[in-house]
Formats: sequence, structure tokens, C-alpha cells
Amino acid sequence: MVNQGLAVHEKAELHEMLVFKTNCLNKSQVMQNMAKDSQLKTLLQQDIQACENNIQMLQKLVNQ
Repeated sequence: MVNQGLAVHEKAELHEMLVFKTNCLNKSQVMQNMAKDSQLKTLLQQDIQACENNIQMLQKLVNQ
């Protein structure tokens, strides 16, 4: 069977996840700037890195 790429509904769902992860990234970045606790800042930095990785993966999938 030949790979014909993603169906329209699959791309729409990936795009929805991409928008969600982008919003999560923005919120974590804003919260990190506001956070006073060093442990919280570390957790937010880890979340930012994870979100950036997730966004890159989703963008690759959407662009297939």
C-alpha cells in the first residue's frame, strides 16, 4: 500500500494540538518570568523545553 500522507481530519487534529501546545508554551514563558521560586522556575523551564520539542514534532507531522 502506498503512503498517501495524512487525511484532512488528521491534519486538522494535529493543527489543533499544535495550537494548544503553542498556547501552553506562551503561558509557561509568561509564568516563568513572574515566578519567584527557583524550583518553580526550573519546572517551567523544563516545560518550555518539552513544549518546544513537541511543537517541532507536530510541525513536521502537519507539513507531511
